[in-house]
This record gives sequence, C-alpha cells and structure tokens, in this order.
Amino acid sequence: ILSELFSRYQLTAILKWTLYAVYFLLVMVLQSVALPLLTIGGIALCIVPISVVCISVHEGVERGALFALIAGIVYCLSGVDCGPIHIITLTLSAVLAGALCDRYYTRSFMPALFLSLLGLAVCESIVFLFRVYIGVIDPALWQTVLLPEILFSALGFPPLYLGVWVISRIGR
Repeated sequence: ILSELFSRYQLTAILKWTLYAVYFLLVMVLQSVALPLLTIGGIALCIVPISVVCISVHEGVERGALFALIAGIVYCLSGVDCGPIHIITLTLSAVLAGALCDRYYTRSFMPALFLSLLGLAVCESIVFLFRVYIGVIDPALWQTVLLPEILFSALGFPPLYLGVWVISRIGR
C-alpha cells in the first residue's frame, strides 16, 4: 500500500529520518538516565550535541539544522536543565558543523570528530556562561568542570558516529 502512495526515494527518506529520530531518542534517554550514573571524576558525559552534530555532518547544513531544531525542542520538552538554551545551542552547533563540513571537509570520521568537539564546546560553553550569569556556578570552574566535560565526552564519539554512519547509508 505504501508503495502506491510514495516513491522508492520517499520511502527510503521516511525510513532514514525515522531511524534518526529513534536514534536521537535513544541517545537522549542514555544521556538522561545512564550517563549521570557513570561519571569520570565526577564529570558526566554529554553526548546529545555530539549526536546532533554527527547527523548534521552527514546530512548537510539544511537538513541537519532542521533536525537539530526539532531535536532541541524535544530535548527541551524532556525537562532537561537549561532546556530552552539547548534549542538555540543545538541548532547553532549543527548549522556551524554542517556549513563547515559542506564547505571545507569531507563527510568522514576525523572531520566529524573535530566538528563534534567544536559543536560540543559551543553548546556546553553557552550553557556554562548562562549558569555563571545567573549565579549558579563559579566562573573559575571552567577548568575543572567545562573543559573536562568536553574532553571526556569525546569518548562517546566513536559509537555515536558509527550509529549515524550506518543510518546515513540508507538510500545511497
């Protein structure tokens, strides 16, 4: 029945973006439930920006930014701390990573790693600065909280990239 309503290209696009949505929901659940329990030196990993940037690297700036905007809204509505800021930061990091990848890099592992770290740094720095602004955290903690969180979160990059790479191969 679906083949009568949609072309083969449309069906593969629907499948791909449905898998991206399920992938993001799994990452979001992992971020919210499991990673706060598995800390490294008291620092929890942050993998949501990495997954959004990986999708933007593989799908391009337009589709990646739209996905990041929707993912940021869903992430905000999940009740995460500083949720409304994540709408802006996830979209900004996806646009930045997608534009840099479209313009200067190929869609491969090393550029995705570099751009994921850049996107994670943008997201976490803006959230950190907001927390400093409202007086929740001391600005001197950037060396002991912000920088280790960004560097330790790079440990989650390989499996996240592998998941995005497998999904991005659909329809190609």
